[in-house]
Amino acid sequence: MPHTLPPLRRSALAVALLLASQTQAQESANLPTTTTSAAAIDQVTVVGSRARNRTVFDSAVPIDRFGAREVENALASGELGAALQALAPSINFARIESSGAADSVRGIQLRGLAPDQVLVLINGKRRHASAVLDTESSFAGTVPVDINAIPPGAIDHIEVLRDGAGAQYGSDAVAGVINIVLKNARSGGSASLGYGANHTDFKPTNETKTDGQTKTASADYGVPLGDAGFLRFGADTRSRAPTQRAGFSDAGWTSWNSTPADLALDGKVVFKSGDSHSNNNYLFYNALLPLENGVDAYSFATLNQRKSTGSAFFRYPGDPSNVLALYPRGFRPDTHGDMSDVSAVAGARFSAQGWNWDVSARHGGNLFHYDLSNSVNASLGSNSPTRFHLASFDFRQNALNADLTREFDLGLPAPVSLAIGAELMHETYRSSPGDAASYAAGPLTDAPPGAQAGPGLRPQDAFDGSRSIRSVYADGETSLSSQLLLQAAVRYSDYSDFGHASTGKLASRYKLSDSLLLRGSLSNSFRAPALVQTGFRFSTLNFNSDGSGVQTASLLPASDALARAFGAQALKPEKSTNLSLGLAWRPERHTSFTLDGYRIKIRDRITRSSDLQSEAATAYLASIGRSDIQSVAYLANLLDTSTTGLDAVLNHDLPLAGGTLNLNAALNLNKTRIDQVHQASGALAKIDPALTLLTDNNLFRIRHASPKSKLVLSADWQAARWNLQARATRYGALQDFSFDDSAPLVDGVHAQSFAAVWSVDLEAQYKLSRQLTLIAGADNVFDRYPERVRQTNNASYGGALPYNFINPIGVNGAYFYGRVRYTF
Repeated sequence: MPHTLPPLRRSALAVALLLASQTQAQESANLPTTTTSAAAIDQVTVVGSRARNRTVFDSAVPIDRFGAREVENALASGELGAALQALAPSINFARIESSGAADSVRGIQLRGLAPDQVLVLINGKRRHASAVLDTESSFAGTVPVDINAIPPGAIDHIEVLRDGAGAQYGSDAVAGVINIVLKNARSGGSASLGYGANHTDFKPTNETKTDGQTKTASADYGVPLGDAGFLRFGADTRSRAPTQRAGFSDAGWTSWNSTPADLALDGKVVFKSGDSHSNNNYLFYNALLPLENGVDAYSFATLNQRKSTGSAFFRYPGDPSNVLALYPRGFRPDTHGDMSDVSAVAGARFSAQGWNWDVSARHGGNLFHYDLSNSVNASLGSNSPTRFHLASFDFRQNALNADLTREFDLGLPAPVSLAIGAELMHETYRSSPGDAASYAAGPLTDAPPGAQAGPGLRPQDAFDGSRSIRSVYADGETSLSSQLLLQAAVRYSDYSDFGHASTGKLASRYKLSDSLLLRGSLSNSFRAPALVQTGFRFSTLNFNSDGSGVQTASLLPASDALARAFGAQALKPEKSTNLSLGLAWRPERHTSFTLDGYRIKIRDRITRSSDLQSEAATAYLASIGRSDIQSVAYLANLLDTSTTGLDAVLNHDLPLAGGTLNLNAALNLNKTRIDQVHQASGALAKIDPALTLLTDNNLFRIRHASPKSKLVLSADWQAARWNLQARATRYGALQDFSFDDSAPLVDGVHAQSFAAVWSVDLEAQYKLSRQLTLIAGADNVFDRYPERVRQTNNASYGGALPYNFINPIGVNGAYFYGRVRYTF
């Protein structure tokens, strides 16, 4: 049986309410919380510097700080990933549907890089990753942090460090760092109820749809502990109905052999595209308890339980994968994700021998059960069950940290702030097999074995592994003059499975005047393969090489014997260098402007290979008894890339109609270039010399699947009773490969260009009393969709998939919502 996560009370309590958190909340209580306002840009930030009282404006690296009200406004749908995409132009939260586990776990992108190349912190401490590897998105092969497992009602504010920070924070901080700070008010509480739904004019089927109904509820409360301590705790719940954005299907094209029963479904909506059904329940607490002798004990924890139901491709009645006795009208399998996520932290802060100590322990765990219903194992015939357990994946991370800070007077214009620290981390990852029927090859040899939308994980393919990581770091900062700030950091990490590495960072800020400064940084990062990447395996149904049908593709670990036969080699760490140059200008108290350019070079980037499939490969698989799969894929260090970009933020505050209006414009320009592709594989050539590890289609998405630009324009008016907000987001043009042979060639690939698209969000808040607030709004109020794919059978899969999923605007159309909030 798969083991389960320990109860929360047994978790290794850990991590910290950072030293400045309570002070920040008190200092900012009476200030506007708009990130780039003149007041907010002076607010103290936790991430990016371990020196006290470092503000957003005078930092040597670009940092965004999104306050409590901004975060709450962006959380209209209850998804933290969607909120971050709405707030920050450098963040995208792409959606993928009908893709198994991707219906349950989605990662965010920072500066166009992969979801596992951004580090997520809670109260300044590392957040664990998911137990599930992304198998089918534009960044297949990555292991993201499940950002939506963090309770939305627990968040006080969010900081985004847009700079490489591996030397400061360790592995994964290639593109930057997102730090989520939990609520810490000592008293009072709040509660809210919300309801929303998508209401859209869906042109592919000429329908007006109302779906995606979402119910949210949240409550939190603070209890004082002593003179300065607190216990803040709360709960959230979110239930979302599915959305359906599939088009009419051409049964003669999409069915296997066009039987009369198949053709009777011509022009029907039988496939599924859109968001899955999901139910989320959250708990959190955040606590600080002052003890004797100046010791502050702290602890915080989050818990998320999620159940989601997605959909796989429809199987027509005449499909060889169908059993007519069970499904005379065909069937569409339902995929079920049952996820438990827990993070718990505890520690103490104190002063000893001139040093400020912060010692902590933390536990993080993510358990994912993957199941199927409304499916069949056709090789078992009518005796096949219709529900299957496919696999379970369990990842755990435990760590001990010690962080020490101290200021030294070395005769410089300012003291030298020095931080040193060490971390010991242990990770385990286990996969457990599915039901026997989910992978069985039954007596009917002319039917495909294994459950459809599977097959399940076989016992011999299960994985049980662990590793230990030891790290030490030093981080120093001082002002060499009233104008010049200098930061330096070094880190040494030793992985029990991938060896050791040293990383470093230099950053500087020079004030040309009190209102104008220049800043820059140079750093390198080391990202070891995630433990999940070394042991994850699963099979999925996906398009074949020309898009004319689907096939079962098996994703294997690089250590697997079959993967080695197809050319796999042991994974190596990714290495990156990050250069950033920029300026910050505040010509007057209420106006600010920042401009930052960056270049990120990544070597030995870990990427999912193409589906290695051909007639020769099929013959080889059959010869070794693996006729249950038609192609093989694995993870490998296949790419060297360079990502260049520019971030610009302009902000202005002004009094208006008895309130304050904040105007903000934020722009991200971003482009990824492939420097080198590592294609050589002698083993693969023995199976089929024509096969390549990465096809042009795979390379195309890495280059072009993220928008080259994103612009966010917002206006936020705050008055005594009314708050009004408008936000317009322009997602830039992008391109994706097309299975339509008549589409234009781009980089050697038949591709479609998708035009830029605007989305407008509106929200109004009215305070009925000091405690009661009514909120109403709409996301994508003008019901905009991305440009449709070419209306050919090859491009749209027989009309079933009228929209490409990679555009961050999504395919759900307008979302309208209302919410009531009560504070006490």
